[in-house]
Amino acid sequence: MMKPELVEQHITAMTTASGNLLRQMEDEGLRYRVTVRPEDTGTLHVHVRELTPELTQRIERCLSGMGMQVAVREA
Repeated sequence: MMKPELVEQHITAMTTASGNLLRQMEDEGLRYRVTVRPEDTGTLHVHVRELTPELTQRIERCLSGMGMQVAVREA
């Protein structure tokens, strides 16, 4: 269990890190939003406009090394 005072720092760090990893895809036109919920700090929730199966796979591969589960959904 994560200490309550570290939850916000963790959320900020994971959101920033995922944005850095997805930057190339964003430059290619990917439109997305990443959230990490305080009650589930082990999952990156990625909401994507115009999601395709290929984009889902690419996003999952891109974020797979972060040590978090990745949940990709249509925005």
